[in-house]
Amino acid sequence: MRMYTDPKGEAYELIIDLAIRNSECFVLGEKLPADVTQPRQYTSVLGALEPYLMKTIIIQDIDEVMQVGKNYRSHAFYTAGTYYLYRCCEESGNVLKQMASSLSEWTYPALPEDLCFVKEGGGDYLYSVVHERMYGMDITEEEAIELMDRVTGVFLKLEVHRDLDRLLDDAIKHKTDWLYISGHGLTELPDRIRELTELCDLEVFEQDLYRLPEGLFELSKLERLRISTADLECIPSSIAKLKNLKELSIHCASSNRSGFQPKPKEEISLSRIPPEIGELEQLEQLTILYSSIRELPRELENLKQLRMLNVGRCMIKRKPKFLYGMKQLEYINVSQNLF
Repeated sequence: MRMYTDPKGEAYELIIDLAIRNSECFVLGEKLPADVTQPRQYTSVLGALEPYLMKTIIIQDIDEVMQVGKNYRSHAFYTAGTYYLYRCCEESGNVLKQMASSLSEWTYPALPEDLCFVKEGGGDYLYSVVHERMYGMDITEEEAIELMDRVTGVFLKLEVHRDLDRLLDDAIKHKTDWLYISGHGLTELPDRIRELTELCDLEVFEQDLYRLPEGLFELSKLERLRISTADLECIPSSIAKLKNLKELSIHCASSNRSGFQPKPKEEISLSRIPPEIGELEQLEQLTILYSSIRELPRELENLKQLRMLNVGRCMIKRKPKFLYGMKQLEYINVSQNLF
C-alpha cells in the first residue's frame, strides 16, 4: 500500500517499531556508480549496525539484480551495488531511529540508501525508494485505517479515498507534502485545498477540470504543480504568489477516459501566459502543452533559474527573439508541433 509521504519524527519511529516486529531483516544499500569523490559520511552508521549484520550482497550486473530481486522480492534490489542485510531486533531498530528522523533521510552520501524491511520468506513489509519518492507498507486497508487514525503523519493511499472529501480530510490531518488527485470528475478544485499548508508537490489529472481556485495559490510551500485536463480556462495572475514554485506543468487535451477527442488547438481556452509568471524567481521548468497561446510574455526574461521551457503544440509562429538572450536555458521548445 503506497504512502503519499514518508513518515517523519514520532510517526517514523512508530513505523520503524512496527517494521521491526513484522520483518526478518532490513536492507540498506550503496548503489553504483557511487560518487567516489565524495567521502562516505555514514561509516559510524555501518559501525553501529555491525553487530546485527546477517549478510552482505554485492550485485555487479542486471542479471544478478534480477536474481536477487526474485529471491527477496524487495524494492531494495533494483540496481548494481553493495547491500547490507541486518537482523531485526529492538537494538537495531533503535540505531535506525537514532540515525534518521524520516525514511527520506536514508540517501547517499549522508546515509546508505533506501531502507527496506523484508519479511520472512521474502517480500517487503516496509519499503522506500527515496530518489523516486516511493514509500509503502504491506498492510490491509483495515490496518491502514486503524494506523492512520492512531498516528498523525502516516498517510497511505486507501480505497476510501475515491471519496474526495475523505482524501482531503486525511491529507489535511496528516499534513502531507505530496498529493495526487484523479478520477473524481472535478470541474474545479475545492477551495479547501488551501488547508494543505505543507504541500510541496501537487499533481491533478482531471479531464473536466476547467478552473483553478484562488485557494490553490495560497500554498506557499508548493514547489511542483502539474495539471492535466482537457481544457483550462486560464493561468490566473495569482500564480505569482507561489514564490517557491520550481516546476509548473500544464497539459491540455488530456483524458483519462476512452473515446476522448480533443478540441482543435484554436478552441482551447488557455490562450495566454500571464506576465506575473515572471515573478516566480525559483522556477526551473515551465511546460505548457496543447494550447491556443500565440505569444510569450517578455517577463519570462526575469526567470533567472529557468532551465527548461517547453511550450509545444501552441499557436506561436516563431520563437521570440528575447529567448536567445536567456543563456541559462538548457532546453527550449516553442512550436506549433509537439517538438
